[in-house]
Amino acid sequence: MNLTIPADLLERMIRHAQAVYPVEACGIVIGRGLNGSRFLPLHNVLASETAYEIDPSVLASTFRSLRETGEELVAIVHSHPRSPAEPSERDLDLAFYPEAAHLIISLSDPERPQTRAFRIIDGEAYEIELHCLI
Repeated sequence: MNLTIPADLLERMIRHAQAVYPVEACGIVIGRGLNGSRFLPLHNVLASETAYEIDPSVLASTFRSLRETGEELVAIVHSHPRSPAEPSERDLDLAFYPEAAHLIISLSDPERPQTRAFRIIDGEAYEIELHCLI
């Protein structure tokens, strides 16, 4: 299983993570299947350097609009400002959308952000390939 997104979309995600640093950034990728076409940067209501939460009312309204457009939640995006691009215990415990990929951006080396993608199912993380289209 692979996650495919345009390279400029990945760049927007990284810029969003850098803009809210040192707080964890969050957002979602919209598209069809595991092909992302849009990135929606969202506000981390926790304003934390080690955790994120998306406002449930924002998610609900976003999901309603997706039903109207026929699009799907492809990936949940968040950053780790000072740790590797690996799911934390909290990430594993709070992964409520097993059909979506989880894309993590590490800014532990600010000059060289690293991004990895996972499927998280029943508290277990499985790394998947991330393909960027130029």
